[in-house]
Amino acid sequence: MNQFRILLVEDEHLIRLILSEAMLDDGFDVTTASTGDEAMQHLRNGAVFDLLLTDIQLPGATDGLDVARAARNNAPDMPIIFTTGQPDRMDPWRPGAMDMFIAKPYRPSDVCAAVRRMVGATA
Repeated sequence: MNQFRILLVEDEHLIRLILSEAMLDDGFDVTTASTGDEAMQHLRNGAVFDLLLTDIQLPGATDGLDVARAARNNAPDMPIIFTTGQPDRMDPWRPGAMDMFIAKPYRPSDVCAAVRRMVGATA
C-alpha cells in the first residue's frame, strides 16, 4: 500500500493512541493532533495530508468542522472522516462524496476499514 498521510485529530488520548497504532499497522503515515488548534498548526505549516480523520467536538476554539474547512481549502478533494458521539453536531456540515461519518463508540478495525475504503476511492 502507498504511504498515505493521515491527519488524525482526536482529543481523547487513548482513542488517539489506539487509532494511530492501528493505522500505522495498516501502513499509513499518521500525524496526530489532540486539539483543533494543533491540527490547524499542522495545516498552516504546509504539511500535506491525503486524508483527514477528525472528531467533531474538540477542546478550544477550533472544532473538527473548522479543521475540515481548512483542510478542504488546502486540498478540495481530500477525503474526510468525521467521528462524534453527538451526530447532531454534524448539522452545519454539508457532506460531499468524499466525506464519511462514523458514530462513537466504534471499533478501531471499523475505522481502519473506512480509511482503506476512502483511500481506495482516491487512489
